[in-house]
Amino acid sequence: MVAPGDRGRFMVLTGIDGSGKSSLLSLIAIASLTTAGWRDLRHHELPAVMAPDEPTLIKNSMSSLPRAMFIGGHIVAQYEHLVRPQLELGVDVLLDSYWYKVMAKEHILGTSHPILADLCGALPVPDAVILLEVDPRVAYLRKRDSLTSYECMGTTDMKGFIRFQGRLRDRLEEELAGHPALYRVDADRDLRSVLRSATDVVQQCAPTSARMPEQLV
Repeated sequence: MVAPGDRGRFMVLTGIDGSGKSSLLSLIAIASLTTAGWRDLRHHELPAVMAPDEPTLIKNSMSSLPRAMFIGGHIVAQYEHLVRPQLELGVDVLLDSYWYKVMAKEHILGTSHPILADLCGALPVPDAVILLEVDPRVAYLRKRDSLTSYECMGTTDMKGFIRFQGRLRDRLEEELAGHPALYRVDADRDLRSVLRSATDVVQQCAPTSARMPEQLV
């Protein structure tokens, strides 16, 4: 049994679409750290709808309350299956976005239901949040061949993407303004530089974790 003081640290990595979250989560390598995203729910014995291939299509087929319950259940499942068990084992967790980005998007689109805001407000607060700061125009160059309707406003093209991501960036700033441990990383740079900066921040947030130098040479 892990002593309370040995509980792992819960960290969240977030940012607009195209900020590099998925790439960083696949590359960052620190001892006593697990990285996770919603697709990892597929490794657990859960209904397939908890990690569908096209979650946006499912959301868009629902009215307001079922949509909120679907999103809320998805977020709770991430915490209960990907985060909490690891923390209780003393392992640090870096989770992709948690509820921050999806809640910001729902607000922008006008589809947010009060029950979803209540649920998110009741969930555990991460020990630290790492915000990847990137210009929407830079993000577009990374995402232009794989844009989705949940990343754009109006049309799935450069104009629609940049418009939506600019609003998403502002909304994330609002959501995270009161967090007690918010760290910012300049993600406009090349992936190698961003990886080094993000790794340094994670180690600052969870100082007991040890760097694996061979991953950063």
